[in-house]
Amino acid sequence: MKLRIVLMALLAALLSGCGMFPDEHSIEKEEIVANGNSQFTPEGIEAIKSSGKAVFDFTSLPMDMSALGFSTGSDGALVATDSDKLIDVRMTTPHGVVEMRTDTIRIRPGADNTVDHIDIFINYPDAQDANAEIRRAVDELGFVILQDAEPIGADFKDGSGKEQWNPGMGNKTGTVFSAEILSNHDTGRMTFIYSVHLAGKYYTPGAEAGIAATGKP
Repeated sequence: MKLRIVLMALLAALLSGCGMFPDEHSIEKEEIVANGNSQFTPEGIEAIKSSGKAVFDFTSLPMDMSALGFSTGSDGALVATDSDKLIDVRMTTPHGVVEMRTDTIRIRPGADNTVDHIDIFINYPDAQDANAEIRRAVDELGFVILQDAEPIGADFKDGSGKEQWNPGMGNKTGTVFSAEILSNHDTGRMTFIYSVHLAGKYYTPGAEAGIAATGKP
């Protein structure tokens, strides 16, 4: 009997080592979503990282912090993952769905316990790969200031250091996006930091017309 128990224990150990019994940390956790929005509770953030998915619904504003699982007075959250495990972000806007892949999501609170803005970081180790992102910013998001942007070429990596640029806003989707573009001409890297603005001041008739025409409210 003792021999049988020992053999069974050895077999279980071997099967576990071969991946027959998955480690609890390797099991993908199901998304925690309420009313079309990922929840940024501790459990929700863990599920976002595990599943590699996050969703937002911007069709009804203002958005209370509680819609994302935050308690009153929360400072928001910063969710960061390894660069080899990106998060697929799906945002429902009044005029369609916007999708981005990111390693960092940041939620910032505003007045009256509402969400002020949501930041999404998109990194391009080779800045030339960002040409498609620039076109998407123009065609899908409505960044008029980027309409005449020159394509990024091999001369981007010229050793001239770092620079930062804000190409205004776009609201073609019915949701207001801004962008901050960080360029490193020493490493050849470029980072887009998109901010989804949800404060009411960007959604007045005058502000919407200004953003659509000039990229500024």
